[in-house]
Amino acid sequence: MANDVPDLTPKQTRLLDVLPAHIDEISDSLSVERSTVRDHIDGIREKGIDLQYDRGANQWYMQDERAPTLERISSKHKSQITREANEIIEAEHSYLLRRLEQTDPLTITQPTRNNEETFVGILGDIHFGDVTENDRGHKTYDMDIATESVEQFGRKCLEMHDLERETQTYNDAVLIITGDVATGTHIYSGQVHDIEAYLADQVTESAQALIDLVLTLSERFETLQVYCVLGNHGLDRASAARGSNTDLLTYRWMQDGLRRMNVNNVEMQVADGSHDLTTRINGQTVHIRHGQRGQKHVDKTAASSRDWRGIWADTRDPVTNRVGFDIAIRGHFHDPSIDYLMGSYPVFTNPSPKPGGDFADKIGQQDVGQVRHLGWCIGVGDTRRVTFQRLIDDGNFEQ
Repeated sequence: MANDVPDLTPKQTRLLDVLPAHIDEISDSLSVERSTVRDHIDGIREKGIDLQYDRGANQWYMQDERAPTLERISSKHKSQITREANEIIEAEHSYLLRRLEQTDPLTITQPTRNNEETFVGILGDIHFGDVTENDRGHKTYDMDIATESVEQFGRKCLEMHDLERETQTYNDAVLIITGDVATGTHIYSGQVHDIEAYLADQVTESAQALIDLVLTLSERFETLQVYCVLGNHGLDRASAARGSNTDLLTYRWMQDGLRRMNVNNVEMQVADGSHDLTTRINGQTVHIRHGQRGQKHVDKTAASSRDWRGIWADTRDPVTNRVGFDIAIRGHFHDPSIDYLMGSYPVFTNPSPKPGGDFADKIGQQDVGQVRHLGWCIGVGDTRRVTFQRLIDDGNFEQ
């Protein structure tokens, strides 16, 4: 057979990228009817590409000596689509930044309160845009479930607030978002096959869900402070400019939306160019980081002890300039935990509502639980670092 590769239409190259697959899977991927899929298959075969149907597996597959070359072409075509999407989102981001530069940041006057606790919700690694399936082919995570997870987290926070309010008054709240809100497209090899939405949709969906969460919390508390850091999935590719960071774009859309709604009891601080920030909550020094540049363990091995004690020594209170943090919060590893650095300083690792998968396995431990962990709720006191802690889940067990 000749080694020449025939010219293929965009739909035909996308079809080859899906294979091997059932005709319904091809139909969903191309957003066309089954009859149109058959027309595309006939057109590909007429161009000399050997497509075969496996009746046992009920799948179409490519039986062609040029298969590696054809696969590279189909992947290249998908990369072109992604590149165009990136250019669009970078243009959107540049426009938004120009508009936001002309406005004041979201700030509030924080009242001085004594002997009170602050209610803190911690959320991150939501990965809007990711889609996962179980071994039966049923979706276990997608954009709708991501949105629902954020909504459930808000409801659970209010439930926890009502429980804790029996012994303590909470006038003020803090929401901490640890990054990886949108999932990106080229963070690891083959990720393009694990997503259902490109960057623009990831950002708009995630921003709206988080705006709704902020509104939910702001209605219950007198003041709400929101702190956000960037995740490693926010930077779409190693060569990308800072302006193409999808987490940053999500946070800026949040700020813009809240400002337009005239929400006057919310303050929002974003670490625009980094994966960490240090702030004060109720007089305590709180260090927030995404966590991808550190060890999974905290002060349990020689390497993690060196890393985390170095982080502690490099942290300074933004007001007093005192060395060290009282509380640290991080995401990235998808596996919730509480560790105590040097036996004294709590370090909270945030879970991900997304079920474990191949990439999660590489950075942490596989999710084998039956509940979907959503985040943490903690209390921060002016004399006690942490007054209560609750790991929040959705309470829905798999059948």
